[in-house]
Amino acid sequence: MNTPFVEQLNELYPYMLRFAQVQLRDDSLAEDMVQEALTAAWNKREQFNAQSTLKTWMLSILKNKIADYFRKTPVLMDLDILKEKNDDLDITHDNYFDETGHWKEGFKPQEWHQIPEQYMQNQLFFRALEECLARLPEDTARVFYLREVDGWETEEICQQFNLSKDNCYVMLHRARNALRRCLQRNWFNEH
Repeated sequence: MNTPFVEQLNELYPYMLRFAQVQLRDDSLAEDMVQEALTAAWNKREQFNAQSTLKTWMLSILKNKIADYFRKTPVLMDLDILKEKNDDLDITHDNYFDETGHWKEGFKPQEWHQIPEQYMQNQLFFRALEECLARLPEDTARVFYLREVDGWETEEICQQFNLSKDNCYVMLHRARNALRRCLQRNWFNEH
């Protein structure tokens, strides 16, 4: 069966798998979630009415599958262990971010222009970012990804993972610091 719909799903597969791997930190489970999302999309393909892109629709299905998994599998965080893992992430926050968590002037990343050489550099940068995300504690990376990449509201994240807003903000703060340091070492110093 080689329909245009199947071809489009095949093109989205690597992107969906990377998304699931960052969220779940388990390659096998990520593969299962992507397969479930693809199966659901295939079974509901008549419902896709192109009001959004296929990629947006598929990610929505995948996000729901992952959210269902987390609802069924409680995420228990030992705050003492989390504190130990993240203590060093607080060191540079005040230097780079203001009180609202936004970049301070002079530290904000520059906008990129999409000429071919820069496009390739962007791709390499995002690979480095994914590697840095993989080095974060699992829960911290998941919260950061949902907030900063997927655009979830803080309240949604807190509800999903049974976190207080303060804990969520601390995790985001630590993730930003750790990612900045990791990218400084593994990307900016090399390019």
